[in-house]
Amino acid sequence: MRKQPQNPRELIDDFNRLLEQELPEQQYQEFIEQHSRLIPREFVQNHGIHFDLVLRKLSLAKDYTSDFFYLAKSSADWNCVLVEIEKPQSRFFKPGNAELHSDFVSALDQIHRWRAWFSDRANLEGFINGTLKMVRVPHGMTTNPCHIKYVLVMGRRSEFEDNSIRRNLIYAREQADFHILSYDSLIENLNAKRDLYIGIRKNEHIKIISERFVGESIFDTMPSEQLRINENLRQDILANRDRWYHFQRSKGGLVLVLDNVLPKILST
Repeated sequence: MRKQPQNPRELIDDFNRLLEQELPEQQYQEFIEQHSRLIPREFVQNHGIHFDLVLRKLSLAKDYTSDFFYLAKSSADWNCVLVEIEKPQSRFFKPGNAELHSDFVSALDQIHRWRAWFSDRANLEGFINGTLKMVRVPHGMTTNPCHIKYVLVMGRRSEFEDNSIRRNLIYAREQADFHILSYDSLIENLNAKRDLYIGIRKNEHIKIISERFVGESIFDTMPSEQLRINENLRQDILANRDRWYHFQRSKGGLVLVLDNVLPKILST
């Protein structure tokens, strides 16, 4: 994965140039993954995005996959946030009027299908206690309630920002657990946004595909056998040793957690 530009202005310019191109949807997702500050922060609670980890292409069922997924916890509960990405060229409305475009109708239908799937108690419990079991830790918080949330990213703000009727028609589709974002909103407040790890959930481990060190909480909490990292990330973790701050007790006294854990994590 290409290293993220350090200058937010550079990232904004690169992203805006990309949005002007007619590209497959996957290329926009890949750019967002490579520049993880662009990932939405909707429904984030006071503990931030759990482990600074976003899972890509997380499978719910045979025909349902979220483009991005992250957990956001407080001391009392968890928000389980599914993000659907459509093209920036996708339209909210038909030209010249306030009638909903089929792009928007289709995207809303995807959210409705997810919502219907989670309305089955067995599906919800299987997702929370099965799919998310590895990352919904520490174990002292596994009994805290989970709330499913939905985010749709599509289109451009220019289609509705100067038209109050269109704006209100979009906002009317939102709910307490569902937010709609334009691609333009992803570049807001970049200075206040952290980088994130991009991961892939495998059957028995999480494969982190990011190449830059973000934070150590995931390594401090998850068992090392449930993680895989690439060699570029391993070297960047070592290069940022001055940012490690989690300690654990050993026979010789306190040691840094990553000194003990990092050698045990297998490489991809």
